[in-house]
Amino acid sequence: MNGKKNRALYLWSVVLLALLVLTQGMAPVAIHAVDHLGWPAFDEVSVEAYCVIDAETGQEILSKNPDKKRANASTTKIMTALVLVEDENFDPDKLLTVSEGALVFSDPSSVRLKGLKAGDQLRTADCLAALLVASANDIARVIAQNYGGAYGAVDPERESDPVRSQALFVERMNRRAAEIGANSTNFTNPAGFDEGDGSHFTTARDLALIAAEAMKHPLIAQVCSLHYYRLPANFEHPEAWWGTLSNTNALIIYGADFLQSQYFKQYTGVKTGTTPQAGKCLVGSGLTVDDRHLICAAMGITSLDLPETPLLARALPVRAILEEAARLENVPLREDVDLLAPLPSEGQEPEETTTMTQETEAGNMGGVEEDPFFTAGGGQVKPVILILAALGALAVIGAIVVAITALLLWITRLNAKRKG
Repeated sequence: MNGKKNRALYLWSVVLLALLVLTQGMAPVAIHAVDHLGWPAFDEVSVEAYCVIDAETGQEILSKNPDKKRANASTTKIMTALVLVEDENFDPDKLLTVSEGALVFSDPSSVRLKGLKAGDQLRTADCLAALLVASANDIARVIAQNYGGAYGAVDPERESDPVRSQALFVERMNRRAAEIGANSTNFTNPAGFDEGDGSHFTTARDLALIAAEAMKHPLIAQVCSLHYYRLPANFEHPEAWWGTLSNTNALIIYGADFLQSQYFKQYTGVKTGTTPQAGKCLVGSGLTVDDRHLICAAMGITSLDLPETPLLARALPVRAILEEAARLENVPLREDVDLLAPLPSEGQEPEETTTMTQETEAGNMGGVEEDPFFTAGGGQVKPVILILAALGALAVIGAIVVAITALLLWITRLNAKRKG
């Protein structure tokens, strides 16, 4: 009787162990979608609204919720910069006066220039750099107040009214947006602060159009491409390091070579932005190998899980969207870049590289069709890998069944020997 109980106990133990193993083996396996170089792929990223356009033609290439009105945070400063450089009084060397109101913020963590004081004077060109590179909110106000027409550098009627002057500047921002065709946009301030009633907004499509117009100006394009900037020392701030600025756009910080773009030879801009209403935003742009300038306005970005590099975590979804847009436009593939390749010696011309062309027939995989696992740019897992994965899973399950059967036979024979 005890032998039968022991045998039954053995059998139930083996069955439970087998069920546990099989359950683990049959659990769904998450496929991490990456392109063939290992970067996050288009199908993996999560962005609430985006729009990619050709900066020269305005043609829309790729979009998601492009006309949904949303707060857009500091990407507003692209329009602030555009209105500034188009002002009839614009002069890079014109001195702008900092008002007391420009320095007052309800949020103590608001981005600003440290050490800036009321009455300080800064060159217009330096303010443009602080606006676009460091995203300084106090400088957005300084620019709007001094170029609004009623305070500081441009005040023909001697009104000396920074509040009214800023309001006049914002009116011009909205008029200019309408002229561009950004008809679903309304700005209430030059920095991009949220409004409680949601009255400060734009759309991904409008934001892309605004960025394309702004990047036509060489000075804006130059400033947007800077990794760092340093405000020069002056009488009020004699230290050389008083105004060191760092770009927050990881596309610019890391560049197309480091990020292994398959289609872009250079990232050119443009601007980041973050507020509670807007979430994480980034307007990215780049020059393709065939010299097309593409702009992607992305709003409500879900950053990747890269806590040590948060700027890169925000930029990689935009990289993926730009790559997909370039692929859809049949942009030629660029050759791989070796970051450690020796530089050409002085007087030596760099070797010419042959650009790989991409066929336009259906079924072309963008130059990596020999790779059975991925398609270029789209990051899609091909059917063959799913078949191989299924066969592998069946093989594992079969091996487990064979092992369990052998174990049961061994236990049966062992019990038989004990009875004998």
